[in-house]
Amino acid sequence: MTFNYKNFSCQAEKYKLDDKSFIIKFFDKSKEHSESEIKDYVDVDAGYGYISLKFKGEDALLSGFLDTSIFTDENMIDSVIEFVESLSPHAKEAYIPHHVKTVKFTGSVQYNGED
Repeated sequence: MTFNYKNFSCQAEKYKLDDKSFIIKFFDKSKEHSESEIKDYVDVDAGYGYISLKFKGEDALLSGFLDTSIFTDENMIDSVIEFVESLSPHAKEAYIPHHVKTVKFTGSVQYNGED
C-alpha cells in the first residue's frame, strides 16, 4: 500500500499483531534488497518510521516514531495518523489516544557479515 501526502509518497507495510492490532512500516521500496542482493555487504534500510495501532478492548492506543527528515510538519503527521486509523474498520468507533515521537537519526548499529 502507499501513503500519500501532498507531493510525497512512500510505501507502507502492515504487520498483523492480533485480530485487530497491527504495525505499519513506512519506507522507500527502492531501498529494499531483493533475495539475490543479500550477500557480502548489505546496507539494510530501517525505513522512515513505524506506527502501532493496538486495541485494548473496544478502544486502542496509537504510538510510534517517524523520521523528522521525512515527516516534516504536524499536518503531515496528522495525515499519517488518519491513514493508519483508516486501515482498521474497528477504529471508526474507538477512542484512540495517540503519541507519535518524531526522531532525528544520529547513528546506527549494524552487522553486515564481515568481521
